[in-house]
Amino acid sequence: MERTFLMVKPRAVSEGLTGPILAELEAGGFRIVGLASRRLTSDEAHIFYDVHVGKPFFETLVEFVTSGMTVGVLLEAPDAVTALRAFIGATDPAKAAPDTIRAKYGKSLTQNAVHASDAPERVTHESAIHFGDCPRTIAG
Repeated sequence: MERTFLMVKPRAVSEGLTGPILAELEAGGFRIVGLASRRLTSDEAHIFYDVHVGKPFFETLVEFVTSGMTVGVLLEAPDAVTALRAFIGATDPAKAAPDTIRAKYGKSLTQNAVHASDAPERVTHESAIHFGDCPRTIAG
């Protein structure tokens, strides 16, 4: 078994989609082993998305993810990182396979419903922010 991390983003949380998304994850064979609801600070969002620093969409992404509550979900399944990425679909909901989370619940590329870690080291980095093991300021 492997663990992975998923974040339900603010628009999906505010529209009441967290329950349906969690139900689909469980029905899809993922076991929920941790949940944490929080509103990310700007510093936390900058740390969370540090791999995108300097990209044209970075500040828009930070603004969106800090606009409301998020739900962090720690999941367990065989080959969880790869399996979850396939299960949720492409980042752009318009390009995601029809039965995936992002196709069903995403609104646009910039306001998709969920984020999922893309590598085991990112699981550790990203889940730490939601589950309290992350520094709360940007290292200088």
